[in-house]
Amino acid sequence: MRKPALIVGILLLIAGALIAAGVFKIQTTEKVADIGPIEISKTDTKKPPLNLGYILLGVGALVVVVGAVAKK
Repeated sequence: MRKPALIVGILLLIAGALIAAGVFKIQTTEKVADIGPIEISKTDTKKPPLNLGYILLGVGALVVVVGAVAKK
């Protein structure tokens, strides 16, 4: 259980750091109007909340510590 916990913890730390730094962006496209051959669409770009990144950093650190302390 030690090795999987360390791997999951490190992945959570990386994901949390990237989200907290604002690297991830989510892009959505929405069709606004469709009039004959003309189509109008709108694209929005959103970032995940920074709190999610901080939570993932904390959980990742906790999982790494538990994995490091756990017996084989």
